[in-house]
Amino acid sequence: MSARFRETWRDTIRAVDRRPGDSWRDRAAHHGARGLLVLLLAALLPFLFPRSPLPEAVTLSEGAVANQDVIAAFEFVVPKPQSRLAAERAESERVVAPVYSLVPEATDSARALTRTFFGGVDSTFADSEADHTTYFSDRYGLQLTEEQEGFLAVENERNSLSTALDRAYAELLPRGVAPILAVPGPAPGLVIVRTPDGDRRIPSDSLQTVGGFLEEALAFAPTDLSLAGFQLYQNLLFRFTVPSLRFDSEATEFARAQARTAVDTTFGTVLEGERIIAAHERVSDRDMLLLHAYNEALAERGLASLGSRRRTAVGSFLFGTLMLGLFGAVLMLFRPLIYRDARSYLLVMGLVAFGLIGASVVYRVEFPPELVPIVLMAIPLAALWDGLVSLIAVVVTSVILAGLTELNAEYYPFVFLAAGAVAALGVRGLRKRTHGWILIAAITGAYLVAGFSVGLLESLPLRVPAETVAWGLVAATLYTFLAIGAAVPLLEKATGISTDQTLLELSDLNAPLLRELSRKAPGTYAHSIGVANLAEAACLSVGANALLARAGVYYHDIGKMENPQFFVENQPKGRNPHDRLPPARSAAIIRDHVRDGLRIAAEHRLPPFIHDCIREHHGTSVILYFLDKARSESPDADVDSADFAYSGPKPQTRETAIVMLADGVESATRVLQDPTPERIRATIDAIVQARIEEGQLDQCPLTLRDLERTKDSFARILIGMYHRRIEYPSGVRAREEILPADSQSVGDLQLPVVAGPGVSSDAAS
Repeated sequence: MSARFRETWRDTIRAVDRRPGDSWRDRAAHHGARGLLVLLLAALLPFLFPRSPLPEAVTLSEGAVANQDVIAAFEFVVPKPQSRLAAERAESERVVAPVYSLVPEATDSARALTRTFFGGVDSTFADSEADHTTYFSDRYGLQLTEEQEGFLAVENERNSLSTALDRAYAELLPRGVAPILAVPGPAPGLVIVRTPDGDRRIPSDSLQTVGGFLEEALAFAPTDLSLAGFQLYQNLLFRFTVPSLRFDSEATEFARAQARTAVDTTFGTVLEGERIIAAHERVSDRDMLLLHAYNEALAERGLASLGSRRRTAVGSFLFGTLMLGLFGAVLMLFRPLIYRDARSYLLVMGLVAFGLIGASVVYRVEFPPELVPIVLMAIPLAALWDGLVSLIAVVVTSVILAGLTELNAEYYPFVFLAAGAVAALGVRGLRKRTHGWILIAAITGAYLVAGFSVGLLESLPLRVPAETVAWGLVAATLYTFLAIGAAVPLLEKATGISTDQTLLELSDLNAPLLRELSRKAPGTYAHSIGVANLAEAACLSVGANALLARAGVYYHDIGKMENPQFFVENQPKGRNPHDRLPPARSAAIIRDHVRDGLRIAAEHRLPPFIHDCIREHHGTSVILYFLDKARSESPDADVDSADFAYSGPKPQTRETAIVMLADGVESATRVLQDPTPERIRATIDAIVQARIEEGQLDQCPLTLRDLERTKDSFARILIGMYHRRIEYPSGVRAREEILPADSQSVGDLQLPVVAGPGVSSDAAS
């Protein structure tokens, strides 16, 4: 059971770096490892970009001396204490003018009461048997003296008293008479009297109350009244006066509520960066008030507690997981080769992490934001993989910086995005390392256009985009040369991926190894150049990497330098060392040029793709010439075809498959006696069909359409090479005959073309 467990565990580990199979365990290991890397990178973000490097609650006491400045980390309001707020509201309520409403019906009511009273008096005195004292006491609550009853008994006296009361009510009550205790609470300075003609404000001490009305109404008493009559007049005024002003509690309470609401609940706002308490000064009561408000604001925002900081960190982690997870999903869906290769995926995510770590360093040491190494991240990604991967990485990094830093989110992320996008897409045209200056100019132009366009949109001072251009030039120059001169070469070694610059250097025919090949095996050298021309044209026709194919072809036969005389293209006429060797030995020598080529490539530290071209350009094909020779020499022997086959593997990419086809086609067409277009096309078809039937193209992604385009490209190049010559005038012809008939001009070199007996590894297979 333990052995089976260990085997299962090893299979699971191996699934991390290969295409996941049908097993759920393999898929979980494959995708889980990549998801775990995303989570690890996202977990770094709260530490790289802490959202609140800020303050915990500040504790000081009144009268103490502060040991440092307390600066507001954000804008907050300073609320008034409840006791202070209640006192201010009470004060504002106290000065609210009470509202009185005039009651016009009060005059009629008072006059009606007096008329009713005197009507009853008339009836009472007309009845000789009526008890006058009981009537006045029970009916109106009046305790009259005998003199006062005698006064009322006289009709003329009654009429004069009734007339005086009626006049007093008619003239004085319409002006407004308030009850004596009309306004609850402290006395205000003004009152508002609301009449049908409008509201008027009067001093509160000018408000006519019942007491004042009675004093003024006494003037309406008849001058000839006796003492008993005057006292009766005074009593009746008290008894029948109806106040004509009514305290409007609803309107007054509404006005008071407005006054209470109008009181500001705060002392004002403290701005971000404003000093709350000065260092080395005593803390006053006002300072304590501000400090208390600041601590409460910290608590509300959760900055004063460890739990809130954890919530902020969780938010940063989730945000980073979302953005980095989207980037990983893009790789899985649109760049599956990068996603499946664990090393490539790790390096791509590592470069994104490098960009974020570099941004964190710039942010913490307060360098200019333009120095964020977005360009240093974008160039290697584009050079080693492609511009789309680099562009998406730039977008993801810019969004993360916009969300997690306190930089101007409406300015700098767009500047980063523009500069990074130009760097990502501009690497495509970088054919020489000296072209870096063009890329630097393009990146600086991106800083300029992005800085001024966003700066004008946001109405920023012109100083801001001007500084962006200046620092952008510094960043573009520094990071471009670091990327081209250091980062890309190091990553090429780590990934085994060859950039265009490296391929161009390898394709230089003056490279030491190629010059050595031209000296030791000139025929192989010429053959390699011819194959390179065919392979490059075919790759261009199918959308493969033509530069990669050309560089690979130049070195695919370098192993022939060990024994160049055993290969037909390097043999003089009539000399074939294979004639003296047994077929198996000859086949071994031919096969060994692959092994020797791999050894030489390793010694010269050639890129992995060169190794792939060397080992895959023959695949697992059989050297038929020597196999047939061995069987004919020993018809009774059991000859194993595996002893005459290359070790492979079969071509794995479009480029190596095209190299295989070009290698065979060039060798076969070289020995054609009459290379007419028809024979050339027939030879190409035969070679390609033979490779298909042998199964050599089973593991590469070439389609049938690609094969047709490849054959057309081969035919076009070869027909152009082997066109019929034109008969020249005798002088020209004479100069041409100086060259041997069996030679071919390749540049300034005259290389022999051998079409006689002998065996080439390409033709024989």
